[in-house]
Amino acid sequence: MFKFLSVKPNVDTCYPPTLLIAALSGVLFLTGCQQSDTSPVADDSQTSEKTSVEDSQPMPKSDSAAARIKQFQPIYVAQAQSLQRRLQAEYESLQAADASDSEELLLLSTNNSENTDSNNEVATDNTAPNANTTATSSEEVASSNIDIDPIDSNSNVDAEVDVNTSTEVGERDLTVLKRISLEPRKPVMLTEDQIIERYQQTMDALYQPVTTPLSAEDSDTLINMATLVPQLFEHAEIAGRVSAKSPALARLIIQHQVWEQIEAQQVVDMQQMKQKQQQEFEALMAKFNETIEGYDEQIAKYEQTLKEFQ
Repeated sequence: MFKFLSVKPNVDTCYPPTLLIAALSGVLFLTGCQQSDTSPVADDSQTSEKTSVEDSQPMPKSDSAAARIKQFQPIYVAQAQSLQRRLQAEYESLQAADASDSEELLLLSTNNSENTDSNNEVATDNTAPNANTTATSSEEVASSNIDIDPIDSNSNVDAEVDVNTSTEVGERDLTVLKRISLEPRKPVMLTEDQIIERYQQTMDALYQPVTTPLSAEDSDTLINMATLVPQLFEHAEIAGRVSAKSPALARLIIQHQVWEQIEAQQVVDMQQMKQKQQQEFEALMAKFNETIEGYDEQIAKYEQTLKEFQ
């Protein structure tokens, strides 16, 4: 690219050494820039390919994660059994309440039908001798209603649906929750061995390849774990597997733990507020007692002065 010309010694004009060094440095600098411009750019496809390969393979379970899973197994079993007993008791109480309500409705409907039959008999006896009067009154009512405007049968025409979008506490309606059926469902009662089997099965499913989706049973068990033993997911490896297998479920677990922290903080705040109020009340009572004692001393002095005057 660059061609250096030889300098004859018999030429009168001579280049200084510093000028030659500067020219050589410039040539080397330009050559280095050209080489850096033509260097290949790193391709992200290798990173994505490596990630896809990792996602398609199961992850080995570390010793610390296995120990934590083993540690929380009996705790989860005890909590799950307690939850099943509570759900069963609630179901039985709701069933009993529904049965009593249905009996009351049956009695009310029977009484109403009997009252209706008796009223119809009385009305028949009373209207027989006064047929002319009834006909006359019916004609008067019909004539008086002639000028009434007809009622539009379609009352929903041009009606706008008022959707409550308020975000204030207590102002937003529960339309979505009202659509959920509140009919009591009989809970599924699992034995201790079945609970342990589902626990182990779900933990093993977390370490399966990311490309293998979780089953509905495993997702349900994970939600129960997040509710009953949330401390299990404080392990970094276990939490990472949940996030990799089901990011949405991981967000639900995080939200649940955040709400638990908020509730715990609210309990602490309430206790501190009650303690502060108790201290303020005790201080007011002490001040009140001191004031009363001062009044008692003044009254005693007044009584002593009154006796001296007497």
